[in-house]
Amino acid sequence: MRAFACGEPRLESFRSHGEAATGEVRMDVGSIHRTLLVYAAPLLLMQLLQQLYNIADCAVIGRFCGAFGLAAVGVAGLVLAVHINFFIGFSVGVTSAVSRLFGARQYEKLRCAIATSVVIAVGAGVLLTFLGELLGQQYLSWLSCPVEAMGDALLYLRICFWGLVPQLVYNVANGILRALGNTKTPLAYLAVSAVLNVALDLVLAVGLGYGFAGVAWATLAAQWIVGLAMLWRLTRLDTRFCLGKDAHLLKMAEFLALLRLGVPSGLQAAFMSLSSLLIQVSINAFGPAAMAGMVVFAKIEGFLYYPAFAYGMALTGFIGQNLGAGQLERVEEAMRISCRTAICATVVISAVLMVVAEPLVGFFTEDAATLANGLAAVYWTFPFYFLYSLNQVYIGGLKGLGEAGIPLVSALFAYALFRVLWCEVLLPHWHDMAVIYNAYNISFLVSLSILVPAYRRAYHGLMISRS
Repeated sequence: MRAFACGEPRLESFRSHGEAATGEVRMDVGSIHRTLLVYAAPLLLMQLLQQLYNIADCAVIGRFCGAFGLAAVGVAGLVLAVHINFFIGFSVGVTSAVSRLFGARQYEKLRCAIATSVVIAVGAGVLLTFLGELLGQQYLSWLSCPVEAMGDALLYLRICFWGLVPQLVYNVANGILRALGNTKTPLAYLAVSAVLNVALDLVLAVGLGYGFAGVAWATLAAQWIVGLAMLWRLTRLDTRFCLGKDAHLLKMAEFLALLRLGVPSGLQAAFMSLSSLLIQVSINAFGPAAMAGMVVFAKIEGFLYYPAFAYGMALTGFIGQNLGAGQLERVEEAMRISCRTAICATVVISAVLMVVAEPLVGFFTEDAATLANGLAAVYWTFPFYFLYSLNQVYIGGLKGLGEAGIPLVSALFAYALFRVLWCEVLLPHWHDMAVIYNAYNISFLVSLSILVPAYRRAYHGLMISRS
């Protein structure tokens, strides 16, 4: 492992309200509602900022490269998402493990867990980069990428694969900081990266005329800067557990325990991306306008998807710390608050987005067919999106309790299997994009039917073992 120097000695005790001098926050004390809100707010802003980050790229491509450019980014983005989302999910597993060690004040094991997680991210990023460069064209062929979009999609994919290492490092480091209660630092770093990405988009793609390739290179540069910044931040934590040259890797038994939390979470996220890849084949059959419409829809959907996902990640850290500290009553109250918050917030945001959907979609494209497809996706799916938000609450709750296997089973059955079978069975008889939209809606309900009883069993099991 590369040697890092830890920062200067930090305060060895936490302040009375639970916050350390280096930004870590204890969540097993204080008001549950306020703590959840303060902890989750930067994560919500971070995900919205990430969405604006993506929108900048999409808007430049849509305006300067047309529908085929959007279609190319959409297909290439799905391939990248399978790799990246695995480590976004893996980072949630890391959050669960690290937060419990932090809550239990097992700082030496915590230091080893942080070092091990970073090594996994770097090693996997290098491996996936070379696999991506080797198999990139084959990936696109498997997705039946249209000939018109193949060249741009392959170019975009090959450039962006070189950003996998910093993206994986960023996501794992983000999971570590979340576990320590620090959601402000990743937000600040991402904000700088987003501004830099937009500036480079304008300079490279528009000003210098590099177009499609310029957008990809701008994204790559911003990713490396934020990835390295997050790696540096891990060396500036409290000296009891910061990443440093004297940090050791976990012992085999503890390493396997980390993988038991991280890998199922990663596979859950990967299965969701895999289901999108498989459904993309069905979408491709409707032509480039349908493909581009779904790309635009995904950018607008992000204003619902990412906050819900972020809240679930926040809940994992909160519950993990409280479980480590033996505060099960706070776990149950946090779940009740989170369910109410998820439903109310999603219904309100969905309604607002549906009202302004037409100008939002029109921001990305002037093509009438693409506009129609994007609007149809919004109107079919947004009324039911509160179900997805509830999914994320229960997934966050289960992972915080250390039950990473159930969300994996839910994702495999409800997303990777149900959605695909739904489309395979119905599309031959009803060849309409509405079939695909409803595959998403009903899969949210199917997933909830698995997650809710599983959470109740896990929580009551802990209560019984405690008594």
